[in-house]
Amino acid sequence: MNDKVNEAIVSPPNIGDIDGLWLAAINYRLNGVNDVQAMDHIYDALPASLGFQDMANVFSGVYCDAYWETDREKPAILAQHMTQALSIALTSSTQYANRAMQQWRGVLCRKNFGDNGVIPTIGAYTDSPDIICNQDVELSPAKLIDNWNTEFWKVPKVGKNYIYMRCQNKSFFGKINDAKVRMYYANGGFNQPPSSWIQCLTVSGKNKDGKVLNRDGRNAILTVGERGASEGFMLDLKSTQHICLIATVSYPFFTENNPLQFSEGNWNSVQWILYNGAGAWRNVTPVSKSGGEESLTFHNQDSTPEQFSFSMRCRRVPEGSTLRMYSDDPAAAFDTRRVKVLRSSQELNIAVQLPPHYAGHIKVQLEGPDGKPLPSSAAVQICMHWCVPHSSPHYLRAAAMLGALEAVPTLQSLQLPVGYFTFVGAGD
Repeated sequence: MNDKVNEAIVSPPNIGDIDGLWLAAINYRLNGVNDVQAMDHIYDALPASLGFQDMANVFSGVYCDAYWETDREKPAILAQHMTQALSIALTSSTQYANRAMQQWRGVLCRKNFGDNGVIPTIGAYTDSPDIICNQDVELSPAKLIDNWNTEFWKVPKVGKNYIYMRCQNKSFFGKINDAKVRMYYANGGFNQPPSSWIQCLTVSGKNKDGKVLNRDGRNAILTVGERGASEGFMLDLKSTQHICLIATVSYPFFTENNPLQFSEGNWNSVQWILYNGAGAWRNVTPVSKSGGEESLTFHNQDSTPEQFSFSMRCRRVPEGSTLRMYSDDPAAAFDTRRVKVLRSSQELNIAVQLPPHYAGHIKVQLEGPDGKPLPSSAAVQICMHWCVPHSSPHYLRAAAMLGALEAVPTLQSLQLPVGYFTFVGAGD
């Protein structure tokens, strides 16, 4: 152990309040002290007003890398380390760790407008307002940050487009700087494995890693609540096919945020996006004006046959419109036939069994009354669900993730969302 680390361990931290606890943990982390040693020394210096839950909250943010295993932070690791360092019962430390990791503490990219860093994410997790495309016009960090709750989104055109990502420091009571952004795109659809993503490069320098900037265009230092925007990336498209945009942020306390490193699989993909505050995804686009049929990719990432279902949920879709979902691939054929909309909030569902490692296309027909395009006030959200039977090794964890523990005694199968895609109307 070097002298710098020795000094950091020997020097007792000065902790008078929760801010002092954060500063002490950050100091130990930046000096290369592991989390178990840091807990041991910090706890001896805690005032009476702070306890084990405060320790768990702080360490889940400062030592995120120590608890991250390919696709999410694991409370069990934090619990084991607390028990080792503080000699508390594992049952108790598990409760502290679980509570701590119900809130993301670090750089947050919103999955939807209601995303406040609750883990796992609540609601559709591919509607990010923090992923921006503005075609061929550059946007300043000030404009992106000052208009925080505005969606800057123009449908990517064939050719070059400027894209960005916004982020904020959520519940991390310390300074976060040197944050790096990576942006990717994939064919529009559901449950796309990272191996199918294409990485975008920055406009200036054409690097894979982009900087997070403050509203003045300088490198952002994100104190708690502070907001930032990435430098511009270039999205260069060769066709009019629908795409998904994905963004991730890594920073000194969470360097492990690399989606290309986790093992592919249906469960891992769902966990990575639902439990990762520093990642965002956008699958929202207008329907084509030229016709009512759209095509989206879908996948079964597992090496076993799995059952999936698609649900089409209407919002303000005019009565008399027609809907259809189908696949004409013999290996995974299904067809709802054309269904007439009888109420503006109608829902359409269909199930299919997919072969191992399947990749195919779902075709969607969305047509307004009298064959006209859906009006701009209308939206149709398509969700792909994975049917998790009680025999699945992921069953109990899926029940916990969905908050559906009441299904366990009756061994009821669970419908786990693995992807969303939203079409908005393009008509007048």
